[in-house]
Amino acid sequence: MIKDIVTAIFSYIGTTTDYFVVLLLLFGKYQSRKETKPVVIGAYIGNAILVLVSLIIAVVLQQVPAEWLLGLLGLIPIYMGIKSYFSDEDEGDEIEERLNNIQPKNILKDVILITFSACGADNMALYIPYFTTVSATTLPIIFAIFIVILTIVIYSAYKFVSVPMVKRFFDRQGDLIQMIVYVVLGLYVLLEAGSIQHIIKLVF
Repeated sequence: MIKDIVTAIFSYIGTTTDYFVVLLLLFGKYQSRKETKPVVIGAYIGNAILVLVSLIIAVVLQQVPAEWLLGLLGLIPIYMGIKSYFSDEDEGDEIEERLNNIQPKNILKDVILITFSACGADNMALYIPYFTTVSATTLPIIFAIFIVILTIVIYSAYKFVSVPMVKRFFDRQGDLIQMIVYVVLGLYVLLEAGSIQHIIKLVF
């Protein structure tokens, strides 16, 4: 149980490093109370969709009879983390371009879409392998942890939006932090499912 809780905290913090920058950009554009409300709601809904879709896929994949084969999904977050770190693409620029096209009446819908499009592939690459390793009884605790961390991230982004140094730090170090978390969690999944151990036995 404690291992699952620590892993949940570690994994969700890793997936929110890039989302923190997204939130900084959103709160930088929408600063009035009337505008920040749909941003916050959209952030919760967007992340909830990502987690729910990942959980459904993980449940389906758990039907794979050989656990070590299922554990090979851990290679996906390792690949995504390394790819993201060495990529020349600037998500911040892409998101800022999208923000310029958002209409006030569509803030909620567009925040959900931005959340899903900006973070969907990376987050699901980590969530799906991770959810295949946890039991159904620990899911409520894991979801509660996710909500608490997301709330802290949203509140922090709202408070630090006027501090340029914070955004610069996450622009420079966010990909590194994310890569470390993704690689570590990918290796955890491979070890937890016995994939690495099984491959070593086959080779030697």
